[in-house]
Amino acid sequence: MGLRVKPWHTNSQVKLIRKYVSERAKEKKVFDNQLKRIDCQLQNNSIDECMYERLRDVLEINFFKQREEALEKAFSKK
Repeated sequence: MGLRVKPWHTNSQVKLIRKYVSERAKEKKVFDNQLKRIDCQLQNNSIDECMYERLRDVLEINFFKQREEALEKAFSKK
């Protein structure tokens, strides 16, 4: 006659969440590496300030776009 508490997420949902989080961590690491690369290029005068701003904007837009796509893909598989 014990009280049974059902977990809020099922095992498959927990796996999806873990996979999503780990993939996002990998993508964030790649994003940070790319930002460091263009920062170095700016410091070495390989690119100018205008080019740096454009490249950074493109990287950020792609990063957010990937995040939205991954989120939609991960949680639409129910």
